[in-house]
Amino acid sequence: MDRNLFLAILAMDSYNRGYGVGIKDLDVNLNVTKIGNATIRTDSVTEIGASAESTGFYALAYDMTGVEGFSAGDTVIAYRGTDANFAASDRNGGLQ
Repeated sequence: MDRNLFLAILAMDSYNRGYGVGIKDLDVNLNVTKIGNATIRTDSVTEIGASAESTGFYALAYDMTGVEGFSAGDTVIAYRGTDANFAASDRNGGLQ
């Protein structure tokens, strides 16, 4: 599989794990769950805690060992941001 296509799949995966998912029942079992040969090593809930959810942030770190085009031990971090409108409450006069 093309490297860029696989990276895009991992990015999509970050939108479907954790909280507020688009596809239900995709569990995160650290060091067990795989996408192809990429293994989920950790996520933002484990590393940061639930506070990341309040900002709309979620990330997954994948061990890429065994994935074509990557070296053993390489890590890819895939994350989703937020679609919340924080500008409306910007105390410094940001976009309204």
